[in-house]
Amino acid sequence: MTHSSEAQIILYITEPQSDEIVLEVIKKHFDDYVTCDSLRELCKLLIDSKPKVLLLTGDSLEKSLFTYYRTLEALKSYHLCNHKIVSLIPRQFEREAYEAHAAGIIDDYMIARPVYELHRIILICEHLFSELGVHVQDKEMLAQQTYFSKIDHFDDKIKQALKQGLDYKNQLQLEFESSIVEIENALERAVTRVEMEQSVDLDIAKLQETLSKIKSDQIRPELIKLQARAISLLEKTLDLKTAELTSNTNAEEATTGASTETSADEKDKGYVFNRLYNQDIDPEKILAKKNDVPSILVVEDDIISLQLTKRLIDKYKMHCDTVTTGRQAFASLTAKKYDLVLMDVNLPDTNGIYIVGQANSEQSLNADTPIIMLSGDKHKATVTKAMQKGAKGYIIKPLQKSSFDRLIEKYIPKA
Repeated sequence: MTHSSEAQIILYITEPQSDEIVLEVIKKHFDDYVTCDSLRELCKLLIDSKPKVLLLTGDSLEKSLFTYYRTLEALKSYHLCNHKIVSLIPRQFEREAYEAHAAGIIDDYMIARPVYELHRIILICEHLFSELGVHVQDKEMLAQQTYFSKIDHFDDKIKQALKQGLDYKNQLQLEFESSIVEIENALERAVTRVEMEQSVDLDIAKLQETLSKIKSDQIRPELIKLQARAISLLEKTLDLKTAELTSNTNAEEATTGASTETSADEKDKGYVFNRLYNQDIDPEKILAKKNDVPSILVVEDDIISLQLTKRLIDKYKMHCDTVTTGRQAFASLTAKKYDLVLMDVNLPDTNGIYIVGQANSEQSLNADTPIIMLSGDKHKATVTKAMQKGAKGYIIKPLQKSSFDRLIEKYIPKA
């Protein structure tokens, strides 16, 4: 059994009988898993801080993702845990799942109705655990020992070659971990000095030298851990500044009588995370909220371009939602009906043109919503492809007031 106390598996069940085989495999190989079958339960699990691999079942790719994207939309104002998503789908949707995976919409997929590769879900979860920064060395060593006990029929030369190869791999891992410890110790010393309000003198050249030697395939999860330590160092540094500011602010408030209560805006942004997990979130109620004014979705990963576009739209009497990734765009388009969508082409996790094609499908809530591409890509082939997928227009950034006025006149006359 894999001990995954650092991370958790969530199996979202839609048909208990169909999903029983997957659940049994998970039970045998992982000790930290949970099942759920409602949006409310999933919301609560995703605001828990532990990293998670989310297995989404359904009788189509779209249905397997529907609950997830509704969850993202409902939890817009909350801090979600680091997680990966896997679609468990019927065989006929394999190509669609492959395209979604290639586009970055899902992290992996498996044909689970019926289950053809019984143990593939184990490999998927362990791989995604690794990407989340969770690595269980003891489990890997035990698996190696078990494997060698089962290959007595192999030729002695082959067994010797395998053993030498694994010994070399394990030696590289030890050297890698030793390099990581060097960096961790340097960061720890820096944190200690900050706590003592002393100047920090990091040997940057030494850190660079150590990092340049790291060539392990597990660099990503280990660097995630280092990132956490580096962030901790920054937080400690900021805490000193905050303490000084707070001291000065308290002195002023004692004179002026200013309130020190947390603002509603801060709460909306998730600064009360420690209390979120105990809340009984009603996602259906959140998702049911409607606006009396026209609603526009802007999908843009460049923060400057996003702010310029939103600043222009805010001058009009309409509501503007903004997202920076393809997955967030899917979440919004799945959960809410929009009057207009402005879509960038190049997004960090997928291509905006792919999203246009999905949004224009017959089952989509926004199948008849006009989507206008807003991009810096001027290539004729890109424009043609976007229009073929269903985009109603193609505008080169930045969005001008005259262009937006024409869009309103054509698509949102009530504004």
